[in-house]
Amino acid sequence: MRALALRPLVPAALLAVLLVPALAACGGADATTEASESASRAEDEALADWESALEDELGTGTFDFAALRQTAAADCVRTDAGDWTVELALSGDLSTSTLTRIGLEHACAEVVPAFDEAVATVEQADDPLDLVCGPDVELSAEAALSADLVCANR
Repeated sequence: MRALALRPLVPAALLAVLLVPALAACGGADATTEASESASRAEDEALADWESALEDELGTGTFDFAALRQTAAADCVRTDAGDWTVELALSGDLSTSTLTRIGLEHACAEVVPAFDEAVATVEQADDPLDLVCGPDVELSAEAALSADLVCANR
């Protein structure tokens, strides 16, 4: 008799089990949308800060921000001071290091200490090419390819 009394409750319970997660998901969509919008606003603000820092350094708002962002993304691969030393020594010019540093600060701040160490090393060298062309210099395979061409024409 008791089983018969519970039977009308089964469809209602089944309906509740199916609807509660669906309704919760609908409510969660608002939270997900808000989180997404918040993240988007934070990213927009970070990009605006980056662009502003570049404008301050260059003294103009006329530059290819997308290209500078791409360069920074590529620069983020160099996480070692040795790799940065090779890159900076081979470039022969530290005049753009401030722009590079600004890009690193905004794209991958964890790389900045390695970059700063390399800049200091290259600035202190009498001849930066000695850092990559010297007889006792050990370079990664990729750095050696770049250095071979420069060092051969030294």
